[in-house]
Amino acid sequence: MGDDKIPHSEDEQKHTQNHGLVEIQEFFERKLEEWKDIEITIAVTGHSGVGKSSLINAITGLRVAKTGVTETTNEPAEYTYQKHKKIKLWDLPGLGTPSCPDLETYCKKIDLEKYDTLLILTASRFTETELQLAKKLTSMKKSFLFVRTKIDNDIKNEMFDMQKSEELTLSEIREECRENLRNLTASNKNVFLISNHHKDKWDFPCLRQAILDVLPPPKKESLTFSLTSDTKDAIKRKVEVLRDRIWKVAAASAAVAAVPFPGLSAAIDLTLITKEVNFYKSQLAFPNEDSEEFRRLTPEMKDRISRFCLPSAVQIGNLLASYAASSTAEEYVRFIPLVGTAVAGSFSFASTYFFLDKWLKELEETALKVLDATSIRVVES
Repeated sequence: MGDDKIPHSEDEQKHTQNHGLVEIQEFFERKLEEWKDIEITIAVTGHSGVGKSSLINAITGLRVAKTGVTETTNEPAEYTYQKHKKIKLWDLPGLGTPSCPDLETYCKKIDLEKYDTLLILTASRFTETELQLAKKLTSMKKSFLFVRTKIDNDIKNEMFDMQKSEELTLSEIREECRENLRNLTASNKNVFLISNHHKDKWDFPCLRQAILDVLPPPKKESLTFSLTSDTKDAIKRKVEVLRDRIWKVAAASAAVAAVPFPGLSAAIDLTLITKEVNFYKSQLAFPNEDSEEFRRLTPEMKDRISRFCLPSAVQIGNLLASYAASSTAEEYVRFIPLVGTAVAGSFSFASTYFFLDKWLKELEETALKVLDATSIRVVES
């Protein structure tokens, strides 16, 4: 891999032009942490009893919103996501409620512009007021998603009363929704059929991904890292975003490799890689070795997880010994006049990228196995 193949961001190029390689490690570490400072606002609206608060809790994986069978939201209620204080989830009163009887009053009372996206919920048919809201949001070029909740109840009732299969019930509800939304544009007719109590079934995984997809890339990354890894889909989505970070760590390694001081690159590589691997583990919800969840796992799973419990750079350094050939070459070629630093950067980028990519794949496989083991134990209980 030649030096011209190492990706460089515009920010990195400006930093190098202004400061050379001074504080390059700190520069990349700041880039890797930028997701923590991004603000995201998501609003949920709908009539009383459709499950707005329950959906907020299901999305976050935490019980942050008050739930109830009666209307619990007369005024917009803000919930701060505990894992990321800059993510705000808003439980809005439904359009057509006493506090917001018409669209004009609703728009005055609720600042629709401030939300990144809105979820419009119903547990039956979408009413004319909700369709008016959708048209208003369309005119504002504001993203929104239709969500049909309590699908589990519909399936049970139809099966008990009419002996209908789950597939037939879902098909009929989708067709009813399409007919209900026929006056909207094709892009706004998609409805997500979900149950807040079953986050791995029906359209819930698709809904979570749809919320991410309507956000610009920085906000998508920030929200992805803030959500819990409680389903296979959530784990896979996180891995996709984590893989996009690898080049930044590898680029930091390559930049430091160009500094002509023996041993400096290896020391900084260990720091960067240790921090990144531990970040992967925290994102994929690996149980701590001293936790009750860990003690309940099989010996095979315990051994598999323990392999990734590397609290120190020294231990990761031992693993990097398998990449000794490229590391040795890196230290040697850095002192070759003119071409040395370019080649050294290439070696460092390639070895760091390859190591992190390999470990992320193994961490993903282990996280999925842990989730399967936990799910089986819950079912058996």
